[in-house]
This record gives sequence, C-alpha cells and structure tokens, in this order.
Amino acid sequence: MTTDIHWFPGHMAKAIKQIVEQSKLIDLLIEIIDSRIPFSSSNPLVDNLRGSKPKLVILNKKDLADPVAIKSWLNYYQQQQIAVLPLDSKHANITKLIIEKINFVCAPKMERNKKRGIKNPKVKVLVIGIPNVGKSTFINALVKRNSARVGNKPGVTKGQQWLKLNQQIDLVDTPGILWPKIEDSQVALNLAFTRSIKEDILPKEEICLAAIKWMQQHYFSLLAKEYHLTTRDNFVITDESDLFQLLLIMQQNRFHKVDEDNVNNIVTDFLNKLWNNKFGLMSFEFPSASGTTPD
Repeated sequence: MTTDIHWFPGHMAKAIKQIVEQSKLIDLLIEIIDSRIPFSSSNPLVDNLRGSKPKLVILNKKDLADPVAIKSWLNYYQQQQIAVLPLDSKHANITKLIIEKINFVCAPKMERNKKRGIKNPKVKVLVIGIPNVGKSTFINALVKRNSARVGNKPGVTKGQQWLKLNQQIDLVDTPGILWPKIEDSQVALNLAFTRSIKEDILPKEEICLAAIKWMQQHYFSLLAKEYHLTTRDNFVITDESDLFQLLLIMQQNRFHKVDEDNVNNIVTDFLNKLWNNKFGLMSFEFPSASGTTPD
C-alpha cells in the first residue's frame, strides 16, 4: 500500500516565517502533540525553530489514547530528558498546573535574570502544534476564555495572537502548521487517522483500509465489537486482497449486503467512527526503534 499525502496551504508557509521571527524572542517552546501519534504529530521543524531554548511537550488527548501507550511515551520522553505533561482533550482547570510546569522548566533562566538584577523577569512562551491536536482548546482552557477558535478539523487558527497568562508569563498562539513534505507514508497515514489533514483531500478508501489493518492487528476486540466480527475474522493479512475481504465482511455485517464495486458506505461508516473516537481508546504508534510501531 502506498500513500502520498501532502497538505501545505499558503498560510502555513507564511506562518512558519512569522514563527521563525517570534522564536528569537521566546524563552520556552510548548509543543502540543496528539497522544495517539506522538512521533507523527511532532513537527520536525520545531527543534530547528527553538535552537537551544527549552521545550515542553504536551501529550494532548490522553483520554483518547491507549493507557499502555501513554505510559511508554512518558518513559520515552523522560529517558530523552524532555519535559512532558499528559493532558486530556478538554483540559479542565489546567492553568495552575501549566504555570507550575513553565516555572519549573524556565527556572534556570529566571534565576540568571534575577542575579542580573532583573526584577520580576517576564517569560515569553511560544505554543505550537500541527493541525487538530487540540492547541486552541488548550489555549482557551489556559487563559479561561474563548480567545482562540476551536474545531475538530485542521486549519481553524489562521493567525498569531499574544495572550497574557499572568503578570509574568505571556503566550503567543500560532496556527497549526505541517512541514512542507511528508516523506514517510506511515506518518501520513497516522495524520489521516487522527484527522490532522483535511478530509476532502484524502484517498478515503486507502486510509480506511490502512486503519482497519492496524485495528485488526492491534485492537481487534474494538473492531469486532463495532462490526460483529468473530475470531475467524482475525486472520493474518498478507496482502491487500485479504484486507479488502475483511472490509467486505464488515460491509455485510453492518449493511447486510456485499457490493465489491461500491464500498463507499462501509468506508464512510468506518471513518466517521474513527474520526469521532467511537471505537474506544487506541494509539497508532509506540516509541519503538522506528518510532511508529509497537515493540
């Protein structure tokens, strides 16, 4: 299976240029990533933007991810000596928690400023993330008001905005940005699984089949529950014909008919369940050597 997904609207190129300029002024970069795909949802441009400045990773949407995977990712970031904080997708009452984490990560710089005689040194924080990782929801919960538009689709935030977290900490919110070329097809698929790419440009049948394959291999019980599959449907998939056969079984169980020439109904049904988190807690990658599959 090959997948070629590229989505880099003009506003993203403009946003990157603006972020480069803002990165010169900041003390800390907060990257919001999706707990279900931490590797795939981490923008490779981030480390180049921040240089030697500290980074705080927010493992967002932890309430949608496999708890076993979350634990593995927390261990991974701790081993990499990267500050990390898991949050759920609604972020109720997180302001105190985030302020404490920002103060902890920025403590060395704040101490240096105090020694230089700077009273009440300001901390400037850049918040960044790819589309649809919940960045705007995070910002809104942080500042206790609807300062940033939100939506379960990519491309909602279009411009930068400065926000005051408290008397000491200022935030700059940025639009969700991808990188210009997604070369790893599995990364592209993972972004599609979590709706970080606009659905109207996706090869939906291919995305559907890839997600079904992942679920059949790693979360068969969740797939079986929704589509009334049996243990005999948990067969080894060796090629695309096997995968398509499983799709037809799902079509039969869901719609009580099989149509090899028209699978739009089952593709649409499956993707709606996937994108609206109807299957249950799932993750699409673990921190293995490749960064994309379970050990």
